[in-house]
Amino acid sequence: MTANPAMPAGADASLVPGFDVCVLLGLMEEAVGQCGRRERRRRLLPAVAVMVFVLGLCLFSGEGYGEVARKLTGWLAPLAGRAGWHLPGTSALAKARARLGAAPFELLFAKLAGPLAGPGVPGAAAFGRVLVALDGTRLDVPFTPANVAAFGPPPSPGRLAGGFPQVRLVTVAGCGTRGIADAAFGPRTGKGNSEQDLARVIAARGRLGPGMLVIADRNFCGHPVVWALRATGADVLIRAKSSQRLPVTGAVPDGSYRSLLADPAAAKARHTRNAMRRARGSKLGPDNRPVPGIPVRVIEADITITAAGQAPRTERFRLITTLLDPAEAPATQIAAAYAQRWEIETSYREIKVFTRGPGRVLRSCRPAGITQEIWALLCACQLTHAARTQAAAVAGHDPDRISYTVTLRAIRRALTTTTTGSVTAEALSSLLPPRRRRSYPRLTLGRTATRRAARAGLTGTITCTTTITAPTPATDLPGP
Repeated sequence: MTANPAMPAGADASLVPGFDVCVLLGLMEEAVGQCGRRERRRRLLPAVAVMVFVLGLCLFSGEGYGEVARKLTGWLAPLAGRAGWHLPGTSALAKARARLGAAPFELLFAKLAGPLAGPGVPGAAAFGRVLVALDGTRLDVPFTPANVAAFGPPPSPGRLAGGFPQVRLVTVAGCGTRGIADAAFGPRTGKGNSEQDLARVIAARGRLGPGMLVIADRNFCGHPVVWALRATGADVLIRAKSSQRLPVTGAVPDGSYRSLLADPAAAKARHTRNAMRRARGSKLGPDNRPVPGIPVRVIEADITITAAGQAPRTERFRLITTLLDPAEAPATQIAAAYAQRWEIETSYREIKVFTRGPGRVLRSCRPAGITQEIWALLCACQLTHAARTQAAAVAGHDPDRISYTVTLRAIRRALTTTTTGSVTAEALSSLLPPRRRRSYPRLTLGRTATRRAARAGLTGTITCTTTITAPTPATDLPGP
């Protein structure tokens, strides 16, 4: 590939596996062209330069516009027009962001998105399928009238008013690499903006598909979300609520059982129909036809965790999966695979703490800027995960051993200097130790000191025992 004049001499050309920087800038050019944002005359801040600048805002979230532009001079200067480069003012940079809009970043993310792993990547697959995790989080945005109108008022826990409006973000991340396969976001409140609604938006895009196993927590165990995910061709592994009715339709030798995740609308219609027949004294008997639904397999397991010097701690897990063949996916292995869901919690920490910065609020004062900033933040995180994945592939390591923070710092240095070493080499120079079996339960205690004291006895290596609990066979179906 020929050199790109927009790439500084000596810059690392291996930030993304399968792409060099020339190709990355080419993807930006494509995104700009497809969105109709290409300028007629190339001046100080062409659209591609603004995309580089906005990505820089996400990578250097603690810096102002002017400082970020100075850090990126080696990348922005070759992109300027014939008049040459000089440092733009803050107002010019803000107007350039507004002209560009969010669409190019959404399209760039679509080009970069993916779990970044196949079945051969350590920790990335099970049962012949790539493991991906689905969950949601929130991002704080500045308290401005425009943001409050678009995203709703700050949350008000108890009698205390929150400080900032929030955006709800739902993502799908690869469990082996934490590469972001897809994302959707919207206001924290309002119809159509729940985590379940956004999960269905992701499913409708078609980026999930056959060969994937989607792992999610109890918030996504309802029929509408499972139906949407199954419609993509992907299989699911979801923790079910203890109150959710899952009738036993057949026992499985490994201790699990077959069931039906009934369509709630059909079940309600049948219940109403039978109630009306009874009220009228109809000669027709109750409608006992099977309710349409999704065939699932249910695994009920007691997980016992024992830490050194601590009393054992047992919790009941109830999992549903569309992997119906116990020979392909034994119950104990399914229960073990559910633990990989925690990778998406690590992914959110990388987005919100390591990249955006701990406790930081997104910087845009208008909803259009917030949308642009979130897509750019996701692109920046995906590029970092891609660099981690490439480094792991080069040395044959598990991607878990490649530090996100070390890779992120290497990318930041690569963007601020033209005489940097390889990002891949730097990522491999500080390998993390193999992941230990640890327990780190979520605590909701109020004071920091209280939480710290409670966690003191919960760290360290643990042993884990899984016991599959077989139910009493029954054949009742939802209804009548």
